[in-house]
Amino acid sequence: MINRRHALALGLAVPGAAALASCGPNAGGGGAEEGSGSSAIRLAWWGNPTRDEMTEQVVEAYAEVDDSVTISTEPGEWNGYWDKLATQTAGGDLPDVIQMDEKYISEYGGRGALLDLAEAGLDTSDFAEGAVEVGELADEGLMAINAGLNAAVFLVNPAVFEEAGVELPDDTTWTWDDLIDIATEISENTEDGTYGMTQMATIQALFQVWMRQLGQDQYRDGGVGFDAEAATSLMEYAQRIEDTGAGPDASTSVEDAAQSLDQSLFATDRIGITVAWSNQVVAHDAAVPGGITVLRPPSMTGSAADAQLWYKASMYWSISASAQDPDAALAFVDFLVNSPDAGEILSIERGVPGNLTVREAITPDLDDANLMAVDYLEAIEDELGPPPEITPQGGGEFEDILTRAGEDMLFGRITPEEAGQRLVDDLDAALS
Repeated sequence: MINRRHALALGLAVPGAAALASCGPNAGGGGAEEGSGSSAIRLAWWGNPTRDEMTEQVVEAYAEVDDSVTISTEPGEWNGYWDKLATQTAGGDLPDVIQMDEKYISEYGGRGALLDLAEAGLDTSDFAEGAVEVGELADEGLMAINAGLNAAVFLVNPAVFEEAGVELPDDTTWTWDDLIDIATEISENTEDGTYGMTQMATIQALFQVWMRQLGQDQYRDGGVGFDAEAATSLMEYAQRIEDTGAGPDASTSVEDAAQSLDQSLFATDRIGITVAWSNQVVAHDAAVPGGITVLRPPSMTGSAADAQLWYKASMYWSISASAQDPDAALAFVDFLVNSPDAGEILSIERGVPGNLTVREAITPDLDDANLMAVDYLEAIEDELGPPPEITPQGGGEFEDILTRAGEDMLFGRITPEEAGQRLVDDLDAALS
């Protein structure tokens, strides 16, 4: 996460595209080599061994499309990626093509560090409705194009339901009260240490779903988009999860949140329901011995049409405003998001392709787990609400803010009301 030091560095070093360019050329990057007719661009991303391998393969495939471009790769891990990127930005050394996260589009795009992809001419004509807008900033333009779409999803471990003798709910009609009742029944019908659901006080995806169903959102007009009463209602619900036994106690919940996926209570058949993003379906299905089932989140009204889900980009591709050869960088990004050949290599590891032509091309070859993610997005397509505002500058701190307030509430250090007010106050301070 970009902390205040990094934000300050960005603000000082990158007040605009011109200032960024004046910092000097990308070290080790380079554009067209004078007189050679060739270009060199740098590609940076965070990920895991599977993503690293797929990305290296797609770079090799691009060499067959345009062998005049040399692409140097800079893989990394989420922890450390943003610190490095901020340092590179401050030093005028930003990679040409950057894997970007929604939390930080405003941090970089709002300071002139990213190219307007629409103005540069990126073709987005085959993208699903609403899939392009998730990378737009109102004043700056299209700062990022999604590398894959996802949406909030509830994941079910059917083995836990079967052990408890509880039937799966109808996810088009269930409510939040239904969720508590089902999870409590699972906890009561299984051995100690097995629970119906995970604790949801600190899950950002769940927080935003809840706010949207109350007619609010995480952000509005660049500021806090929810009030203390709405935030309190979620904290009170989280307290019910613990008080009813539907989910684990505070200590167990915090410990579980720190576990690797394969060691989590959900993956070891000790939790029946958890929350994730749909691009995490494949990893969860692989981690759970008997596989998983995907469900829509509950609604306040009992109607899936009121669930207020939205397309979220699992991650994006951006181009540096100081790219030495923006045309070469743009051509490569076009290949990444618009080419079925690239889609067949990248599959849906970064999320379901927003380009419908690419999605159609790769779907026949997907395995059952990947098809679950695709089918889920297509099932909810007609139920989606408008996309939320892109996280404003400073909003990247919200995950930590939510975790601190939620854990303090669960451990009894503050009341749900105090937690709700703290969420408003701390986020407002971060955005200021």
